[in-house]
Amino acid sequence: MRIGLLMAVIAGFWLVAYADLERARDRAVQDGLRQTGNLSRLLEEDARRVMSVTARTLYALAESGRIPAHLMTEAAKADAGPGPSSGPGPALRTLLIMAPDGRVRQAAGLDSPESLAGTVPFEIARTEAAFVGPYRDPDGGWRAILSRPLVDGGGMAMAVIDLDRFARLYAGQDIGPRSIILLYGEDGVVLAYSRASRLLDADRAAFASIVPRLEPGETARTLSGFDPSEGRERIGTVRRVAGWPLYVYVRVGTDDVLSGWYDDRWKRILETAAVSVVLGLLALLALRQLGRLETTTLALRASERRSQALFDSSFQIMGLLSPDGRVLALNRPACALAGLPPEALVGHPAWEFRGWARTDELANAFRNSIDKAASGRFVRYETDVVADGLTRVMDVSIKPVHDDAGAVTLLVVEARDITERVEAAERLAAARDQAEAANRAKSAFLATMSHELRTPLNAIIGFSEIMLHELFGPLGSPRYHDYARHVQGSGRHLLDLINDVLDMSKLEAGRYTLDESWLAPAAAIDDCRALSVVPAESGGVALTADCAPGLPDLLADERALRQVLLNLLSNAVKFTPRGGRVAVTAGVDTAGGLAIAVRDTGIGIPADALARIMEPFQQADSSIPGRFGGTGLGLSICRDLIALHDGSLSIDSEPGRGTTVTIRFPAARVRQPVAVEDGRA
Repeated sequence: MRIGLLMAVIAGFWLVAYADLERARDRAVQDGLRQTGNLSRLLEEDARRVMSVTARTLYALAESGRIPAHLMTEAAKADAGPGPSSGPGPALRTLLIMAPDGRVRQAAGLDSPESLAGTVPFEIARTEAAFVGPYRDPDGGWRAILSRPLVDGGGMAMAVIDLDRFARLYAGQDIGPRSIILLYGEDGVVLAYSRASRLLDADRAAFASIVPRLEPGETARTLSGFDPSEGRERIGTVRRVAGWPLYVYVRVGTDDVLSGWYDDRWKRILETAAVSVVLGLLALLALRQLGRLETTTLALRASERRSQALFDSSFQIMGLLSPDGRVLALNRPACALAGLPPEALVGHPAWEFRGWARTDELANAFRNSIDKAASGRFVRYETDVVADGLTRVMDVSIKPVHDDAGAVTLLVVEARDITERVEAAERLAAARDQAEAANRAKSAFLATMSHELRTPLNAIIGFSEIMLHELFGPLGSPRYHDYARHVQGSGRHLLDLINDVLDMSKLEAGRYTLDESWLAPAAAIDDCRALSVVPAESGGVALTADCAPGLPDLLADERALRQVLLNLLSNAVKFTPRGGRVAVTAGVDTAGGLAIAVRDTGIGIPADALARIMEPFQQADSSIPGRFGGTGLGLSICRDLIALHDGSLSIDSEPGRGTTVTIRFPAARVRQPVAVEDGRA
């Protein structure tokens, strides 16, 4: 029974879909017919206008016996042919007045106007036919002629119509690849058509027996059905050109009209099939659910029993209270904490039992929490209880349960023992205090050690300087000079390392104080470039500085700025091979801040190393210290010093192409130029 009902519903879906498709097809055909009717009306109006204008022109020529000057100019333009974007072009190609013997008395748009004896216009003049066409010109174009005898009887006035102009106009209409537009006469001879046809190309009268004609007094007719000329279903509209024995026939292939309907048809079939499948699946699911309903009911009862068992066996303290705080249900841990059986607790206010609130103050706090939860608020707090002679910290939560009307009908109380978590937090706080004390001790140690190391290092550097300059007499062996130079270099290197470690320690501890003042960044850049020229020249590296003109002053710690610039220049020179370039540029960025960039053509930095090289004691790879030296503190110190100035340091690098390090200072640290008025600053 249920399967039969399902099949009937699915069949109904298919019938509705079929009826919709048929209605959509009829609408598409009707839309096609309306389109052919509208297009045929426009094209008929175009043909009627061309023929009427040509007839009126011939009448004027026959009356006057000559071609006016303005028509001579227009015919010359027509003879030049349509331009690349001028549409189909003019229809009137040639005007001429011909004597009875074929001599051309006057012509416009004619290349050789002496005589037309033996040509189509001459033959027309002999027969005095009003309209002749189509015929092919020597240049290959298709033409038609309208003629009219001169009033004085001295010849004929003729107008040559460019039939290819109509073909171009029709070909420009977007009506589909299987459709065609025809212009033909009452005799069925086709004058112009929109697309190539082997039959019409060979014989313009090929469709004379099948093209439709209209009854007298009939102006238009809509056609549909099988077209024997091409063996396809077609729809179309044939329209008489008013006042002329001509017809415009817009014939559209049914496949062109229904192309969109074909797409929609398959879409609708797929949608209906999908709906049928979904309905079938839903029906099967419904049948299975109906079969399981009784089993589900039994399972629900069993689930209630299991839920009660879980409620009782939970290690957390759980209870259900009424909104006024009376006990409705408790699990075993809650009863154990109260020290009473369930029947002694149910129905009584929860705050009365000392196992849950051992003092009057805690009992009042418990009651106030129940009142807040009864008003619809979630309540959570911490309290302490005594269990098995030990004080335990409990995390208590009271959650209100609402009915469909939004009223609180039940309170769920949960309590979790968080004693271990509280003790762990206390241990963590103690460990954090110890770590901070150790960090302070480290900073004090580094400050003391740096002072103790700097004193002898200054002496070593100073005495080695005296020995190198032989202030108190010659040293003797030349080796002593090398030894003294090595001693001095090692001392300076160790002093720089100590300074870096001390600066890093101050920065990490937040004890680095800036000595800020307004300074000229261009001067600082030039000084640092001068200090870096010697190592750059010894390494065969070109070092340049280019600061934007009128660079504004900067509010910064001059020592910190110089330290950052020297460090960046040292790295750029050190990692740039001989023949490379290092350039320093500075200017104001779009946000009004100051940007200083150090660019080199050195070895570059791999992408995976960019994220770590600004951390203390980090290098791009493990081979860097052995090949180039360094501790890996420089970039970290530079980043932190610029951060103290509310700025940023960024690195853009590509292995083998070089590195660009950019430091940016915010607009608040850049002195804006003073406006100048009336020549005074």
